Amino acid sequence: MAPGLDLSEDNVRRNPHPDFKLVEKSRPDWRQHDTVLHTKTQNPDWRYGDGDTDAQNSLKKEHVEIDPYEPGRDRILNYKLLLSAVVPRPIGWISTCSKDGTIFRTANQENGADTYDAK
Repeated sequence: MAPGLDLSEDNVRRNPHPDFKLVEKSRPDWRQHDTVLHTKTQNPDWRYGDGDTDAQNSLKKEHVEIDPYEPGRDRILNYKLLLSAVVPRPIGWISTCSKDGTIFRTANQENGADTYDAK
């Protein structure tokens, strides 16, 4: 673990809903017989290179710039940003350790970017 990196649950707060059963109760019942509905894309005539399909509506939204190296910014926030921005979300970080203690992993504690580490 990187020095000064606090990965305690109190700091990371991976689960924003500590009482998930309460959250689950507020949701509609499971619908056993619902089916998938296939639709056209928003713009069926779109071609590679045409740009976005939102009629420039995204330019009307407020955007926030995030500096991952901002003094005082907790590195765990960069990790959480990465997880919320990447779809599909990674389901785990994988490490291996051989009998002689050699490790191989694909996680980066510094900035959340995928890297490879071998020892």
